[in-house]
Amino acid sequence: MTRLVVSRLAQSDTTFIVSGLAAKAGNSIAARYAADFEALYERLLVHPESGPVRFAIGPRVRIGIVWPYIVVYEYDGIRDLVTILRVLHGRRKITGRFLLSDE
Repeated sequence: MTRLVVSRLAQSDTTFIVSGLAAKAGNSIAARYAADFEALYERLLVHPESGPVRFAIGPRVRIGIVWPYIVVYEYDGIRDLVTILRVLHGRRKITGRFLLSDE
């Protein structure tokens, strides 16, 4: 069974996104996005290799979309582990440095 780990940075990203949406667009919109992120995570447990690989970011880095946000994750097939690395707005230029910092 595939396991899922959400990094501290990704948790922080998601909290920032959802709280920002609640303040700007209301609680129902924020709750919908929170549910959409959870649905994507559940899908990745079943289909961990479904996201396209982004070699420019890392050799095993893939992405999932909760428009307009990009969920950056890594799948380790040997350990059968999906690690959510970051959740970033799609307008950002996403590079490998975003995986290590909270920019």
